[in-house]
Amino acid sequence: MRYRKQFFVKNAQINFSRFKIIFYMSKAVMIFLLPFLLAFASYSNNKVVVSQWMKTSPQLLETPVFADNENVIGETFSEADLLEQTFISLEDHFPQPGKTMMVRNGNTITWNEALTDSNGYVTLEEIADANQPQVNYLAIYINADRWMETTLEIKTPHMLRAWLNGKVIGTKKTTEKEEKTVGKVTKDLEMKRGKHLLILKTIKGADAPLEWKIMANLEVKDPYQVHDLGFSANPVRRKNIHHVLEGKKISSVDLSPDGNYYKISYSQIIPATAKTERWSEIKSIEDQKLIHTFRHADVSRINWTPESNKLSYTSTQNGKTTLYLHDTENGVVEELMEDMQNFSGYRWAPNEKYIIYSLQEKGKGTDDDIRQVLGMADRQSNFRNRTFLYKFDLESKAHQRLTYGNLSSFLQDIHPQSDQILFSQSYPDYTEIPYSRQNMFTLNLNSMQLDTLWVDELYSLNARFSPEGDQLLCTGSPSAFNGMGENVPEGTIPNNYDTQGYIYDLSTQKVTPFTKNFAPSVSSATWNKSDNNIYLLVSEEDKRNIYRYNVKKEEMNLLPLEGEFLASPDFASQAERAVYRSNDVNTPYKYYLLNLKNMRSSLLEDTESENYKHVEMGEVKDWDFQTDAGLNIMGRVYYPPGFNPQDQYPAIVYYYGGTTPVGRGFGGRYPYNLWAGSGYLVYVLQPSGAIGFGQEFSAAHVNNWGITVADEIIEGTKKFLEAHPYANKNKIGCAGASYGGFMTMLLMTRTDIFTAAISHAGISALSSYWGEGYWGYSYSGVASAGSYPWNNKDLYVNQSPLFAADKVNTPLLLLTGDADTNVPPGESIQFYTALKILDKPVELIMVKDQDHHILQYNKRILWHNTIMAWWDKYLKDQPQWWENQYPAINY
Repeated sequence: MRYRKQFFVKNAQINFSRFKIIFYMSKAVMIFLLPFLLAFASYSNNKVVVSQWMKTSPQLLETPVFADNENVIGETFSEADLLEQTFISLEDHFPQPGKTMMVRNGNTITWNEALTDSNGYVTLEEIADANQPQVNYLAIYINADRWMETTLEIKTPHMLRAWLNGKVIGTKKTTEKEEKTVGKVTKDLEMKRGKHLLILKTIKGADAPLEWKIMANLEVKDPYQVHDLGFSANPVRRKNIHHVLEGKKISSVDLSPDGNYYKISYSQIIPATAKTERWSEIKSIEDQKLIHTFRHADVSRINWTPESNKLSYTSTQNGKTTLYLHDTENGVVEELMEDMQNFSGYRWAPNEKYIIYSLQEKGKGTDDDIRQVLGMADRQSNFRNRTFLYKFDLESKAHQRLTYGNLSSFLQDIHPQSDQILFSQSYPDYTEIPYSRQNMFTLNLNSMQLDTLWVDELYSLNARFSPEGDQLLCTGSPSAFNGMGENVPEGTIPNNYDTQGYIYDLSTQKVTPFTKNFAPSVSSATWNKSDNNIYLLVSEEDKRNIYRYNVKKEEMNLLPLEGEFLASPDFASQAERAVYRSNDVNTPYKYYLLNLKNMRSSLLEDTESENYKHVEMGEVKDWDFQTDAGLNIMGRVYYPPGFNPQDQYPAIVYYYGGTTPVGRGFGGRYPYNLWAGSGYLVYVLQPSGAIGFGQEFSAAHVNNWGITVADEIIEGTKKFLEAHPYANKNKIGCAGASYGGFMTMLLMTRTDIFTAAISHAGISALSSYWGEGYWGYSYSGVASAGSYPWNNKDLYVNQSPLFAADKVNTPLLLLTGDADTNVPPGESIQFYTALKILDKPVELIMVKDQDHHILQYNKRILWHNTIMAWWDKYLKDQPQWWENQYPAINY
């Protein structure tokens, strides 16, 4: 086996998509090996030759003046130094035949196809009688069907620089001058699944005598196969983690009061530094013309003033904050308040005559080496801090403190007449679910008269004034206002995460639960000043929609908007205009401008189209099933691009199983169309207990903890496999996060139908999560209402995966951030401990300094690669990527 590199056979060629793959072995052993060639092809040392390229036309290169003069270290300029110069950025350039590479010196340089000779060399054109160096570029897309290791070899007698995916991977500065001599560049590569762009820059020196030619091949070693590689001149690729994380992302869009301008906030990761740049711009609605940019400015909290097209923003230096007012029409910037210590937020009065702002006071004892814990919430670092409200008058420049005491004050709204504010207080009450209470007040700013709307309300509400100021629009739990929003069968405990809408009359204190008979769950609500209607962003099954509620007619109507997963609506206060964000399952989000009069939407911003311009997606189809108990469970299936029903595909089943549905979002931590693009069928289902399907459906979440959900997932997976014969029933994975991670652990104790499983931040013991997680006890106040470890051991023990760890047989990957305060890492650690003692197949991966979500750029990529490598190992029998990331260590 050690003599493989000496084997060369010519003329054995296989065609793959218009590109030839050539095997080289020696003539001396060809006759001996030929009978065994097919049997041992996967073990032979093959070289895959690139036999077709894209290339540009040659261009003359100019050396700089004083090139013969020595620089400060005694060197003169050489032709090899021209390799350092690039005319364009190759990082975001995607060649294809006929596409312009650049325009240089008035000449348009395009990419064209180029064929190779029988030895794999492509001969490049030269500019005749040139007495100066020339440059040419070549490019090809290398497609890897799996993670693999390979060695790239590039041969040419001339100077060369090579880039793979925009990064330099090799340079050759020599020029050979004798016939039949050739230099080369070699580079060992680890190639992830997907398409990789190889670009070569080659320079023929002014006195270089040999023919300008070049070739490249990739060495394919065991256990990889030649068919794992392909080549293409087409930039179309599949979605990868860099599409998810990189590119120019829109954080928010906010309309000016008159609806003629908008503030748009962007973010963009800089991969080289893993840092995120954030900035905002002001644009015109009419033509998206840039009016002002806050890029490279250290500002935050940028807000429109309520009546005029002015902007206010803050800048913080050395812990002190200054508030500025920026007139966008004349460019004048005015300093309003300066050097505010512990500034935490502000809001303009509707008449623009004053500002309500808040300052935070740090609690005592939070940094002590030893301290008494004052209740469960005191485990959180900010619990002892208190926030209070202040008023700043623009005319007098006077500051006035408005609230004081031992409870923080939270500004809810300012009255449309600007004469009073609405604010709330909250405090813990550990003796009754949901373990906190709320007080709501109005404060007359002229007389400082305080009026109490409610005190000791168990279920906190968000509240805003109506346009006339005589009512409040409130959102909160079904059990708020003594259960006025509840709509469940008698004896059923509602799911209090199923948010409802209420109208509270300030004069009569009458409460109208206007969404009580409305199945979707309210995500946000706006009582719009321009048309006096209430607009609701809602979770509706696995979609997000916007409804308009006509207060006078008491009518609810679905708005005919673009897309199926909406977010971030914002309304102009003085015009019948709004903006909203929208995406489909296979389309990245865009922002639309909405005319509220005729309900017509027009595209406003679409930064992701550039990021995804060469990305192909597979089809997504809805697939529901009826449980044996007669319940309809919704779901959908993501198919790989180029899906062939005659083939067999490994499949991944994804679920949450908790109180929120797995929505039809495009990105997210678990990008299903990315998984599908990696060759998997992905089945996403919505078990019972989720909001958005009506209160009776969501109430099934309470005191369940997988009792029925696990059975629904198992039943749904079996029926999915029956209905989709191209899903390989022997290669089925499952995954979930948080509550879904708990469901993965639980499923492993209930079934062996899965080949491999992943649990991120899962809960293994309900009692430890209940007492240890920052919000374990409060979440359990909804999910386990009335049930505690001392009065419902059947729930806390029998539904905890830890107590059935001996029943786990499926390879299980446990993932957790080691700083998770929501579901502590101990939940994964103790399940890992149990499975290791039981000698079960399990791996535990902990992500350093990450909380419940893995957000840091580099760690997010490593975490994602871990997931994909686990799937490949068990669902495709390709363990090499996993072994590369986590090689066996002799401890």
